[in-house]
Amino acid sequence: MDESELILRLVAEFGYPPKGAQLVAQKLVNCTPQIKDAFEKFWQNGEMPLFEVEGYTFSRLADEHGMKPMAAFLTLDWLIREPKRAKASLRKGHDVAGKRMAI
Repeated sequence: MDESELILRLVAEFGYPPKGAQLVAQKLVNCTPQIKDAFEKFWQNGEMPLFEVEGYTFSRLADEHGMKPMAAFLTLDWLIREPKRAKASLRKGHDVAGKRMAI
């Protein structure tokens, strides 16, 4: 995975600002092997990962938590690296347009 190519595509196709794209690209390049492999398949042909990490899947994060693809991949990576902290954060919920949304 080439970080500079990731940045260009994140900006052009996904609407990331350049600095945000750089940060996301750095995190994606440094993901755990399982997430990196799944991300590369998604990046090349749009294939969604089917595995589960700590009870969460890519689809669940996208559907129930409203995450965009890059956020879902990075969250799955976080669930592998720091499962207790990641799960606690997901259970707390997140703000959506100023309202607290339970997750």
